[in-house]
Amino acid sequence: MQHYGFALAPAVLLTYVKRTFLVMLGRLPVKGTFLVDAAGLWQAIWASLIFTLLVSLYPGMSHGAGLIFANMLMQVVAVLLMVVLFFTVLNAMGLQDRALGYIVPFLWIENVQHLFAGLVQNIVIVTGKPNLLMLITPMIIWSVYWLWRLGREQLQRGGWISAGFLALSFGIDLVLFFVVQQRLQLPTG
Repeated sequence: MQHYGFALAPAVLLTYVKRTFLVMLGRLPVKGTFLVDAAGLWQAIWASLIFTLLVSLYPGMSHGAGLIFANMLMQVVAVLLMVVLFFTVLNAMGLQDRALGYIVPFLWIENVQHLFAGLVQNIVIVTGKPNLLMLITPMIIWSVYWLWRLGREQLQRGGWISAGFLALSFGIDLVLFFVVQQRLQLPTG
C-alpha cells in the first residue's frame, strides 16, 4: 500500500480518511494501512489540526475568531499531550516498539470521528435542527469500539489496558474542554 510520508495534500488526507473507514469496516488490516514512523505520526497530528480548522470555520464565522482559536489551541494541546503521555506509558510498559503502530492508527480513527462529528455539528448549525446531533452517537460508539480493539490488537495486553488508554484520551479532552470553556467563556449552544 502506498504511503505518502509527510504529505498533507487534500487527496492524501482523503486517502487516509478512506483507509481509516475501511479499517473500521474490517476491510483493511491495521498493519500496513498507515505509515507508522515519525513522518506518519506528524502527518496524523497535522491532519487533526487541519480537520479541526475545517469544522471550526463555519461556527467561527458566527461566534468570532476566538472560537476557532480556542478549538485549535485545545486540539494542539490535546493531541500533543496525548501522544506524549501514550509514549511515556508505553515506554514504561516496555512497549516502545509498538508505540507508533498503536498511536498513528489511534490518531487517524480519532481524526475521522472528529471530522464526521464536526460535519454533523455544522449541519445542525446550518439547518437549526438539533435532533441531527443524534447522528454522532453511532459514530462515537463505533469509534470507541475500534479504538479499544486497536489497543487490544496492537498492544496485545488485553482489553483493560486498551480501555485505560481510551480513558486517558477522553480524560485529556474533557479536562482541556473545561479549562478552555472557563478561560474563554465560549458559547455552549
